[in-house]
Amino acid sequence: MAEHHHHHHHHHRRDGASRFKERSLRSIIWRRRAEKWLKIALTVIAVIMVCAAVYVYLS
Repeated sequence: MAEHHHHHHHHHRRDGASRFKERSLRSIIWRRRAEKWLKIALTVIAVIMVCAAVYVYLS
Protein backbone atom coordinates (compact mmCIF):
# COMPACT_ATOMS: atom_id res chain seq x y z
CA MET A 1 0.00 0.00 0.00
CA ALA A 2 2.96 2.33 0.54
CA GLU A 3 3.92 2.29 -3.16
CA HIS A 4 1.76 5.24 -4.20
CA HIS A 5 4.62 7.43 -5.43
CA HIS A 6 4.81 5.50 -8.72
CA HIS A 7 1.92 7.35 -10.29
CA HIS A 8 2.43 8.32 -13.94
CA HIS A 9 0.85 11.76 -14.02
CA HIS A 10 3.66 13.96 -12.77
CA HIS A 11 3.27 17.49 -14.04
CA HIS A 12 6.74 18.49 -12.93
CA ARG A 13 9.89 16.98 -14.50
CA ARG A 14 8.18 15.67 -17.64
CA ASP A 15 10.18 13.12 -19.59
CA GLY A 16 10.43 12.90 -23.37
CA ALA A 17 7.86 10.11 -23.63
CA SER A 18 5.07 12.03 -21.92
CA ARG A 19 5.92 15.15 -23.93
CA PHE A 20 5.75 13.06 -27.12
CA LYS A 21 2.46 11.47 -26.03
CA GLU A 22 0.98 14.89 -25.26
CA ARG A 23 2.15 16.29 -28.59
CA SER A 24 0.82 13.33 -30.60
CA LEU A 25 -2.49 13.47 -28.72
CA ARG A 26 -2.78 17.18 -29.48
CA SER A 27 -1.98 16.58 -33.17
CA ILE A 28 -4.56 13.78 -33.34
CA ILE A 29 -7.20 16.10 -31.84
CA TRP A 30 -6.19 18.91 -34.20
CA ARG A 31 -6.27 16.58 -37.22
CA ARG A 32 -9.71 15.28 -36.25
CA ARG A 33 -11.00 18.86 -35.95
CA ALA A 34 -9.41 19.83 -39.27
CA GLU A 35 -10.95 16.79 -41.00
CA LYS A 36 -14.36 17.70 -39.58
CA TRP A 37 -14.15 21.27 -40.89
CA LEU A 38 -12.79 20.06 -44.24
CA LYS A 39 -15.76 17.69 -44.60
CA ILE A 40 -18.16 20.55 -43.81
CA ALA A 41 -16.43 22.84 -46.33
CA LEU A 42 -16.46 20.18 -49.06
CA THR A 43 -20.14 19.45 -48.39
CA VAL A 44 -20.99 23.17 -48.65
CA ILE A 45 -19.02 23.44 -51.91
CA ALA A 46 -20.77 20.35 -53.28
CA VAL A 47 -24.21 21.77 -52.39
CA ILE A 48 -23.33 25.11 -54.02
CA MET A 49 -22.15 23.30 -57.19
CA VAL A 50 -25.33 21.20 -57.34
CA CYS A 51 -27.44 24.34 -56.90
CA ALA A 52 -25.45 26.09 -59.65
CA ALA A 53 -25.85 23.10 -61.98
CA VAL A 54 -29.62 22.95 -61.34
CA TYR A 55 -29.87 26.73 -61.88
CA VAL A 56 -27.97 26.54 -65.19
CA TYR A 57 -30.02 23.52 -66.29
CA LEU A 58 -33.36 25.19 -65.49
CA SER A 59 -32.57 28.63 -66.89
